[in-house]
Amino acid sequence: MSNYVHFKVDPRLTAILGESYRRSEEAIKELIDNAWDAEATEVHVTLPGILSSDPIMISDNGAGMKPVEVENEYLNIANPRWTRKGEKTPNRQRTVKGRRGIGKFAGLTLAAEMELETKAHGKCTNLRIAKNDMLKAGQDLERIPLPLSSDDCDPKDHGTVISLRSLNQNLLFPQSERLREILAYDYGKETDFAVFVNGDRVFRHDIAGRSFTKEVTLPNGKVAVVNWTIADKPVPSSKAGLMLRAGEKAMGRSHLFGLEHNETLSDRLRRRVVGEIAVAADAFELTAAGGDVIECDKNFEYLTSVIQDVVTNSLAETHSTEFNLAKGRWAQKVKRRLETVPEHRRPIIRERLEKLISRAYQEGEKEERIDVLIELVLDALEMDEYWTVCREINEAEKVDVFHFANALEKFGLCDLAFMGIQAKRRLEFLDWIDRLACDEKTTEAQMHKALQNNLWVFGNEYSLMASNQQLQTIIQQFVQQEYTDKDAADRPDLLLAGNVLRQNLLVEFKRPCLKVGRQAENQAIQYADSLTGRLGMSLEILVVGGEVDPKLCDEYTGKRTKFLSYHAVIASARTQLEWLLRQLQEPPRIEKQISRNETLVDNAAVTSAEDK
Repeated sequence: MSNYVHFKVDPRLTAILGESYRRSEEAIKELIDNAWDAEATEVHVTLPGILSSDPIMISDNGAGMKPVEVENEYLNIANPRWTRKGEKTPNRQRTVKGRRGIGKFAGLTLAAEMELETKAHGKCTNLRIAKNDMLKAGQDLERIPLPLSSDDCDPKDHGTVISLRSLNQNLLFPQSERLREILAYDYGKETDFAVFVNGDRVFRHDIAGRSFTKEVTLPNGKVAVVNWTIADKPVPSSKAGLMLRAGEKAMGRSHLFGLEHNETLSDRLRRRVVGEIAVAADAFELTAAGGDVIECDKNFEYLTSVIQDVVTNSLAETHSTEFNLAKGRWAQKVKRRLETVPEHRRPIIRERLEKLISRAYQEGEKEERIDVLIELVLDALEMDEYWTVCREINEAEKVDVFHFANALEKFGLCDLAFMGIQAKRRLEFLDWIDRLACDEKTTEAQMHKALQNNLWVFGNEYSLMASNQQLQTIIQQFVQQEYTDKDAADRPDLLLAGNVLRQNLLVEFKRPCLKVGRQAENQAIQYADSLTGRLGMSLEILVVGGEVDPKLCDEYTGKRTKFLSYHAVIASARTQLEWLLRQLQEPPRIEKQISRNETLVDNAAVTSAEDK
């Protein structure tokens, strides 16, 4: 025996459908979408103040509904308008946004009672839906009586007013700013549909920047049209991202589609992306209320991956172009300022400024703020302690001899302070050199490169020595002539340096892992014989490597050829620097000098007063 059974619709379905919205503002927007479908030209939303008992009011001047339409169409659950009357509205040919036929329950998200007043064809119809009454009814939804009344009205009147009363106190009240922001995506640019929130018109202002368009064919054959702009300036986080529009209806809020997880993009760069994606209404699987996409949809995941690539590329393109243009403007300013800086300091200043500009621009800093940063860095790097003291000396010279002497003494104190700072930095440098010398992989060329401009490591007598182009040419010619065999690639690494007294120093660098022995001794004699004649002057030779044969050290002590180990050189340099720091840190001598200067200045002031 077989029987037919029927679905039973529980009244709780109204609560479930009403709770399909994540935000109260999205629920209100659903009711405004109904006004769009009703061909309204104006919609007014009135939001109550916090702690107020006033209702939320949504009124429109649309076509309205007759009593029979309220009963047979409005109350017909899951029976959307477009299935009865087509995809377009009859007069204004608007694309119908109501796709599920359940938007009427959006108001029950916020309120315990929803009242509908609609006017059409000389009839004013009132309907009241109380959520609690339905939940307590204990019978099928379609059997619950709903209070419906109808009265005559002016035949010219038309439109609908929805009142949401007894608002849910467990939810945050709708915020006018957030509601306007959500409505702006759908209605901000419409010319025949004006939305007002608490009396203020909703607009969507155009964003200045560079625009892009991309058509994406989804796996299901549907086409998504992506339009976005890289704004000239970052926009608020709430407005950044791409809005998904399915069938002319905005789906939720703007998304960054995974760009927020891209560590190469700063937050300020991501906030320059503004746009929307237009797809057909059936391109994705939507939530029950039709207000958002189910994120595990395969077509949505494919679109997300494409958007991440194209938007990231557009950010890189615009960022690179704008950065290079801005960098060109800043380069002219930096060039003019660098002309006043000592030549030896220019490369360091230029390098630091380029890093500063690149990082600041990537973070989206305003150009005027970057200009200020450049000025501050240039001022800080130009006006060091010596510059300040020298300016004071120049000014003191014009006053009197006592102030002049005091200013000159400050130069000496500044010099001592600089020596202390330099000694500390050199100690750090020795630690790094020691680390390099302890690495078995380090080559002669690498040690040469690290020490060629730091000859002070070998002793104070070498501090003023430096390699110049002429000496480098001599070494290059010597190496090319002396080492032309198969082992030419293994030829020794040499450094030739000179000082103002026309004294020359030849340094041969060995690998830190090699021991300096008799072979090094023979090479040193060869260098002396070959290079001394070419230079026409005396030549001092240093051979530096790993361990040194003690016999060589004893035999050549006091002669012009020295054999050193990297560790011994570093230890000796460290000892000298530590001694210097101890001397500089003795306060009595400096305090005594300062006290003497203060006494001289006081005496000078008294003498000057007596003379007057």
